[in-house]
Amino acid sequence: MSMNDLISDFVARVNNTIMVEKTEVKVLKNKLVIDLCKKLTRLGYFESFEPSEREVTINLNLKKVHKLKRISKPGQRVYTSYETLPRIVGGVGFNLLTTSTGVKTNFEAQKEKIGGELLFQVF
Repeated sequence: MSMNDLISDFVARVNNTIMVEKTEVKVLKNKLVIDLCKKLTRLGYFESFEPSEREVTINLNLKKVHKLKRISKPGQRVYTSYETLPRIVGGVGFNLLTTSTGVKTNFEAQKEKIGGELLFQVF
């Protein structure tokens, strides 16, 4: 089976795992998914992740991560500058975006004054 949008699949699998209150999820692997896992592990939303040949096994920190919300989709890409990044409701969480220098949070993008494609929000 060919998967066109691995990021939407990643978000859906993580959200389904959170809803059933499990801590381990397997997602399909590519370079962007690995970069997102590294960033979310550094931020404390994931406890750890283990890449294998075709999949990535992720251990979630259920105390911190509650939901992921996909913003940019293949049919409608959402690009933003550092000046117009959307705010998270309540101020708790991050926007994750891809930039020319890699995956960044909204705070890192504003600090470095760089924009990019808005992938998803983490609550």
